[in-house]
Amino acid sequence: MYGLVEGPAACATALREETRAAVFTRPVIALAVSPSVPEALPPLLHALAGPGRPSGVLSCDAYEGGLVVEWDLEITSADVLLGLIDIEMDRFHARRVNELLTPLPLAWSTRIAANGLRAPEITPDRVLEEQLEVQHVVE
Repeated sequence: MYGLVEGPAACATALREETRAAVFTRPVIALAVSPSVPEALPPLLHALAGPGRPSGVLSCDAYEGGLVVEWDLEITSADVLLGLIDIEMDRFHARRVNELLTPLPLAWSTRIAANGLRAPEITPDRVLEEQLEVQHVVE
């Protein structure tokens, strides 16, 4: 289970002391990836957890039928990570099912949307829900 807490550094310290949870001081994306072909899993795990893995990958662990990769979007873009996954999937003519396990800060979700849609004008200040909240129209 993952959560996103935004606040001062003291929050991270308190969470570390009060829980047994892994606490990161920056937002992290956790993505569960399940390949349609089981034989694709070991090479995928090696690509994401072995030597030469993207520098933003913090951890990558297998579970039955898939893996969970945690990475820092500030270091490795979603395009790079998902592209690497797709390269490994293509070797086995496999498809993948992804499940996002972490909530994303608004800045990251808009960045991913802007990159994926090739629309750099998508920024947090252009998100309607955020503007309504800032203007106290919705809480």
